[in-house]
Amino acid sequence: MLRSRISLLILILAGACLPTTSRADDIASTPPRTLMRLPGWIESMGDDAADTSPQDRVAVPRRGVPIDIAAKAGPQPAAEWSTVTPVAAPAAKPTPPPATAGSTSSFRRWINERVAALPKPTEPSASTPPVEPQAVQAVAEPQPTVTAPVAVTPDEMPTLSVDPASFRGALPGKTTRQEIETTWGAGEAFTSGDGTTGLAWALEPFERVEVGIEGDVASSISIKLADPVPLGDLARQLEIADLRTVAVKDEQDIRIGEVYPERGVIISVEPGTSNATAILIEPLDADSFVLRAEGEIDKCSAYAVADLQYAIQIDPQHVRAQRLLLAMTSDQGKWRQALRLAESAGRLDPDDVWTKLKHAGVLLALNRPEEARVVLDRATALASSSPLVLAQTARLSGRIHLAQKSPDYQKAVDQFGEAIRRASPLLTKQSPALQAAAREVLLDAHLGTALAIAKGTWQQKSRVIPKWVSRADAVVKEFTGDEQERQVLELQLCRGALAVSAGSNEAIEPLPWVKRLLELRDTMGDGIGDPWRRRQIDWDVGQALADALAAAQKGGDATDMLDNATLTAAYLERGSEHRELTATERKGLGELMFRIGIMHSLQRGDHPTAVTWFDRAIPLWDDNDRFDRDGELGRLGESYVSMAISYWQVGRREDAVTLSRRGVDLMVAAVDKSQLEERALAVAYGNLATMYAEEGDDQQSKNYAEMASRAEATGTIR
Repeated sequence: MLRSRISLLILILAGACLPTTSRADDIASTPPRTLMRLPGWIESMGDDAADTSPQDRVAVPRRGVPIDIAAKAGPQPAAEWSTVTPVAAPAAKPTPPPATAGSTSSFRRWINERVAALPKPTEPSASTPPVEPQAVQAVAEPQPTVTAPVAVTPDEMPTLSVDPASFRGALPGKTTRQEIETTWGAGEAFTSGDGTTGLAWALEPFERVEVGIEGDVASSISIKLADPVPLGDLARQLEIADLRTVAVKDEQDIRIGEVYPERGVIISVEPGTSNATAILIEPLDADSFVLRAEGEIDKCSAYAVADLQYAIQIDPQHVRAQRLLLAMTSDQGKWRQALRLAESAGRLDPDDVWTKLKHAGVLLALNRPEEARVVLDRATALASSSPLVLAQTARLSGRIHLAQKSPDYQKAVDQFGEAIRRASPLLTKQSPALQAAAREVLLDAHLGTALAIAKGTWQQKSRVIPKWVSRADAVVKEFTGDEQERQVLELQLCRGALAVSAGSNEAIEPLPWVKRLLELRDTMGDGIGDPWRRRQIDWDVGQALADALAAAQKGGDATDMLDNATLTAAYLERGSEHRELTATERKGLGELMFRIGIMHSLQRGDHPTAVTWFDRAIPLWDDNDRFDRDGELGRLGESYVSMAISYWQVGRREDAVTLSRRGVDLMVAAVDKSQLEERALAVAYGNLATMYAEEGDDQQSKNYAEMASRAEATGTIR
């Protein structure tokens, strides 16, 4: 039996293809093949349902190369999962931190003061001739922000063109009072209502120019225009028309100003019109960058992140900027950056519960559940009277119990139950934000309960698990709000249901959920143009499909495994482009690519394609301490040894030897830690002996052959 298996492997790994003529004659005419071996668990990856009769399978095109994930149309679904063509889809909106009271900036106060005395759009000025009512109504309609259109949403981090503006040689924050008076002449001293002091001039063609003075240095320059000027014309004159702007609005949501953060320029606008009345120049202000980021979070993640990062650069103490960026980086999977922001924001405001909940969530994503528990306990102690916080902490506590090295499924179920009890009454509250937060807790708690039951030791799993998944589904179906928000909830539902199916094959059939997932992604695709958000959705879809693969494998269903795995990898690779993958994520993605490569080599004898997948897997595994922490150094070493065979077959012999030796080193380390039988080294040593023999290094070949014999002779664990 062993000899027949080895003979079969020789033919497969050499890419043998037998004609319809005499098989004996063909074998007799074939030169001796290289004898290399695979570990048994890797060899089993070649056992696919490829031999299933055609009428029992969905017809899918077989591909000789991996899906091109860089194609604009996105990855193409294959096999029996779905015939839906996935397109771009929006990601979940980042959960914004609560607004900070008293955060009104100086530029907002200045604009409000400028427009306070101006007539409202529906009230004609005393000096303005009466007009027809419909004309007044037309003027009252908010005008579009005057800014250069962004032709293409940036796929990479944009660069801000920061260049603080000056006026007649005076630069706020730099130029002294003496320097200004030397150039402009003596100014008229003034004191404003808020206590600001400065000097004023009547400089043609402007009505009045005021310079605020702080510590004998110009703090701001306010220019009152003699007559209103169309905002677009003024922006072009100031050479700032190509900049992204942000509108400042009053309590009635009417625009009263336009901010140009990179220049430190704010233009006051007559309410309800596009007529500029005054210009304020001040040092670059973090508030203006944060204000613009808040307006672009749902439109362009790259621009919003750039603005928030610069806001923190010029004001490291800006808590609001750090919290917003923390929310965005968490949603984007930039975990190390998110951790730094959570720690920084926590130091700036130790009593903020929202920051601590985010901090605990980041630690959990980084596979540090014990540290997450410590932070979560602090959050609970800070706001024990808040039902929402108690619900959120209970839900997060349940996830922590599931993520521990030794999961406590009973405690997880108890905590999820507490979260449901606390969050359910909040759905009747008037606040939409409170309802949304409660709904998110309820959905995750129901799915978490199902997952804890699936992975734990419970009776009647097949009856209980579907009930919890059905309740989670009801949370989504009962939502009657914004369609995009409902789609985001449904995406979370599909991902959670497939995670449950991977945890236990007793109750949840993955195929219907996979089809629902891909159909949902297709439906969501029309409403998003932000590439970063598309990547977030691709990652979520890929994670869900990976769970579906695990569920199929656990259930012994290998039908179309290669095509389904290739589709999954396409989503995950595309989704990971802007993420900071954790060690666990890198390990899992590498394992998927390794499996695809092995299936190409064993099922199709296609070593060139196999190597393209191995080239993508190896960087994800190199210097990844997750294997050591999981006690899988031996498994990693055997994987390297197996990949080396395909590298050898395509002529990359130096890479093959390097991989084999690296695999041997890892396997020896695993043997030393009693994680691997020494006998397993026989395969690796034997393969190296063959490689050195073909390279003409007889001495090295002999050495490794002897080592292989010694390893084969022992069945003990060192």
